[in-house]
Amino acid sequence: MTTHRLLDELNSPHRPLPDIIYGMSTGALPSPASTGLPAERWQWLADLLTHPLWGLTAIVDGLDHVCAPVARLCQLTAHPIHPLNVRELWAAEQLPTTELIAAHSPHEDGHWEVLNTALELITDGLDHCNGLEHSGVEAVTSAFTAVITAQDAVTARTTITAAVEHWIHPIRTTASSVSTQLGAAS
Repeated sequence: MTTHRLLDELNSPHRPLPDIIYGMSTGALPSPASTGLPAERWQWLADLLTHPLWGLTAIVDGLDHVCAPVARLCQLTAHPIHPLNVRELWAAEQLPTTELIAAHSPHEDGHWEVLNTALELITDGLDHCNGLEHSGVEAVTSAFTAVITAQDAVTARTTITAAVEHWIHPIRTTASSVSTQLGAAS
């Protein structure tokens, strides 16, 4: 099942966004970042948090302090050579994010859903470090739910479509520029 099917659903104005997100969560529709090369998946998940146009920090204000560190960890995890302590870095983000999520209620302004997305990514990062399988589906559905909660239906559809299009046709970066951005030795 390809992500193009998801894009077709998003481009159908008669298909409600909550139904599409539900379809992704059940596996009836493909989810971005659930297949493909791990490095591409982690990079797209980082963008899902911080992309300037369709990332969660562009949609919901006030959560850069949570999203930016988790996005950096996604980028580190995507890089073929990452620090040996990346598991500890992932674990260090877990408790503060869990505490923040308790201060918000679901379906109010998108904050809870963004924090839940970060927590799902932290869980996936820890699973990755422990050699366990992870799909990213929970993080993506939580992120898209945040978009639906924080934006009107038309804007949310445009935002989610842009994210899915970026998954299908990513802008590639070279390994050396990624190393420079991450501060890794080449």
